[in-house]
Parts: sequence; C-alpha cells; structure tokens
Amino acid sequence: MTERYEEVRIHSHGDEEHRERIVVDRAAQARRIAYQVSSFLWVFFGLIMGLIGLRVFLKMIGANPGNIFARFIYNFTELFLWPFIGLTSSPSADGLVFETSSVIAILVYALMGWVIVKLTWLLLYRP
Repeated sequence: MTERYEEVRIHSHGDEEHRERIVVDRAAQARRIAYQVSSFLWVFFGLIMGLIGLRVFLKMIGANPGNIFARFIYNFTELFLWPFIGLTSSPSADGLVFETSSVIAILVYALMGWVIVKLTWLLLYRP
C-alpha cells in the first residue's frame, strides 16, 4: 500500500478546463492521529496527577475534610490512589498530613502516561 499518492482531476466547463491536484499522505494522517491520541492521554494523566497533587496540598495544609471542595477532591482521587494506600506511612503533625503514597502515585502515573504515549506512537505511526 502506497504511503503517498497524487491524483489529478480535470473538470471541464464548456471551453474552460480546471485541473485539481490532490495529494494524500497516509503517513501525515497517521502522525496526526497519533498526535491527537497522545495529546488526549497527556491531558488525562495530567488531570489525574494534578488532582492528586491538589489532594497532597490540601492534606498538607490541613484542609477541612467536611468542606464540599475538599471532600470532592478526596473522594475523586481515592479511586486512583486505591492501589497505593498503605504502601508507606504518612507522617503527620497537628492535623497536617504528608501522604507519601500520593506522591508515589503521581510518579507512577507520570511514568505510566509516558509509557502509554510511547506505545501509542509505536502502534499508530510508522515513519
């Protein structure tokens, strides 16, 4: 299968002739799809890491878990932190907590995002 092909279409209207040159580059199309998929993946993983980072910050400043915003962040990120809960201890002092398992989760999700984006490029794009 050809990666790039050209086609010339000729349209006649009475005495006038119109030539249209069409170039289709399948490699460019595959590159565009791979770019769009990898962009989506980076946004997805970036949101997860950002929300977990916000959770770490809220825990460090001792945010009230009864507050609707803090409760939303804690509940939403709980799903993504489930595999890491209990991995390490979380040092605390006077209601301020440093969740080391959340920091480890951020690092793991960053690595996972990078690997998945690289695999996406390997599978979808052939230079």
